[in-house]
Amino acid sequence: MDHTDISSATLLAIASAAVAETDGTPEAVAAHVAKRLDPDGVASAFARGLAELAAYGAAGWTAGDTAVEAEVEAVAASRRIVQPLFEAKLQARLDALDGAHRGRNRCPTCEQNGASRGRLRRQWTSTVGTVSLRRRCARCATATCEGGFAPAQNAIGLPDGEFTARFEEVCTLLGTTVPFGMATGLLAKLCGIEPSIKAVQDMTDRRGEAVLHLEAEQAEACAPFDETGLPVPMQQRPPNTVEPAAAPNVAYVEMDGVVPITREELTGKELTPTERRRQQRAKKAKVRGGKGKRYRIVGREVKNAVLYDGKDCTDQSPGRGCILSKSYVSYLGDWQRFAALLWVAMLRLRFDQAKLLVVLSDGAEWVRSICKWLPVPTFLILDLFHVKHRVWEVSRSLHGEHSPKAAQWAQVQCDRVEAGNARKVIEALRFLQPTRAETRELVRLLGNYLEANLDRMDYPAYRARGLRVGSGAVESANFHVTGTRLKLQGMRWSEEGARQMATLRADLFNRNHEARTREILAS
Repeated sequence: MDHTDISSATLLAIASAAVAETDGTPEAVAAHVAKRLDPDGVASAFARGLAELAAYGAAGWTAGDTAVEAEVEAVAASRRIVQPLFEAKLQARLDALDGAHRGRNRCPTCEQNGASRGRLRRQWTSTVGTVSLRRRCARCATATCEGGFAPAQNAIGLPDGEFTARFEEVCTLLGTTVPFGMATGLLAKLCGIEPSIKAVQDMTDRRGEAVLHLEAEQAEACAPFDETGLPVPMQQRPPNTVEPAAAPNVAYVEMDGVVPITREELTGKELTPTERRRQQRAKKAKVRGGKGKRYRIVGREVKNAVLYDGKDCTDQSPGRGCILSKSYVSYLGDWQRFAALLWVAMLRLRFDQAKLLVVLSDGAEWVRSICKWLPVPTFLILDLFHVKHRVWEVSRSLHGEHSPKAAQWAQVQCDRVEAGNARKVIEALRFLQPTRAETRELVRLLGNYLEANLDRMDYPAYRARGLRVGSGAVESANFHVTGTRLKLQGMRWSEEGARQMATLRADLFNRNHEARTREILAS
């Protein structure tokens, strides 16, 4: 209804009807008139917001207040002002969708018509406060389904849980960045709402599970081989693939692993009768360690990969380089699953079309397995600084931690490695006769390590071609992407929880958090 075209007679008629149809109190009459003049409630909501704005403007300074308190109140007032309008706009959209689909209650799971339950009201917590909305609900009565659904609610992206998708996005963003307890305090500062630590953890767990599911679907859709092991006839690319012209000349993939502390619950088969009784008592007392411990502390490796285009490598300062743009892949699990996720990231960046694909690593066996599995040729380079670290480890064990002789011996061997003469280092190791068993073992391991990687250590040739010889980017990823969230002091993760968090951290550093929210809703 256009309010500017309402005559005084019409207004009088509406007011008279309001008196007749209500109990006659001013509040009831005003509500009835507002409903007639503003059926979608937006104007009424605007009036309520305006009243909040007026109240905020009229409020004076309280003794002792500073600009800090004033800003806190200003932000809180802004939420109170906009909340009624936000609620009214959502309700108007729900009403429109419910009206357009009246009588059609198709179940999204089985696509059968469900029985209408009428328009039911429920609440969601949003970033601007609690919203209360009515939407048409139905229940599917088929044997395979038997669930409730609300078509209009689903259409505008309101989840089935108690929080809006945007609020969950903010909660999971903070829960992925910092420990859950700290995240709740930050939420109170940013949104004026402080959910429980358990709520933030549950939201983050749900998102991690959803992201893992989406990535598994993408890996299956983009797999380079079919179920028989033969190459697929047409390679599918994931969404958001860069343009064909962006295929790099030299593409780099750095790989390494990091081990957060995980725990696994002890089962009855692994316990003696005495230990089993202790564990039963421990469960009742909610004990995790000690004589009646319920969990075994273990470590599970998170495999990390950093992908970047060679043209994005630049000098930040003399002797110090930087990479302008990087992509991350993180997964806790076997190398085959990790390789499938890595391949999706490579397809997205068109690394499969690179003229040269360089793999930098510490020479781990699982990295070699991935390189053999990939359907494109790879050029493996052993990280120079891993080799030097192992040489220094042997030298310190031979000659003492800070002795000049240790520094001299290590420098000679490192110079040989960097000059492409690793064989001379192997020969030098054979002449050593350490007396300590620990040192003999270190010497043996270094010799085997160099022998196994001789074909990946021609550093002068690599540098002559302008190639990188260090995997510092993935070492940094081990610390910043994974370690600063999963390896904090005292943290003990379930294997699935660590897997989810490792994946969410890669999403976070890929700046994909907001886009992923829409992807989850669409799925």
